[in-house]
Amino acid sequence: MQTAAGIREKLSVWGNDYPTEDGTAVRDYIYVVDLAKAHVKALQKLINSTEKTQIDIYNLGTGKGSSVLEVVHAFESANNVKVPYQICERRAGDITIAYANADKAEKELGWKSETSLEEALRTTWQWQKYLETREK
Repeated sequence: MQTAAGIREKLSVWGNDYPTEDGTAVRDYIYVVDLAKAHVKALQKLINSTEKTQIDIYNLGTGKGSSVLEVVHAFESANNVKVPYQICERRAGDITIAYANADKAEKELGWKSETSLEEALRTTWQWQKYLETREK
């Protein structure tokens, strides 16, 4: 968002030599509102629990990975905005693909990520533009 808004000069894409479709790393990009809803569901479960002590661990995500360049291009398409980026060398320790299996959260909390990547990028861009109006 900051690069598209001109706050940063370029977006750094760390590596384009991964064994993925476009060579960039794949991650699970979850919309912040979906993440917040999952936390509310988890708190509701705790509040309604009759157990004295309850510890549960949930993976939260969309369950679908998107490459860094897929996200850049989805942002550009959703918002009709160009994002200048530069390919940099891989960072040490970065893995090729990481995405969540949120089946337990869906089964036990009744939660599932609902927002598409494009919609998340569209509303996040709207938020960035709103912030710019507050700074003036």
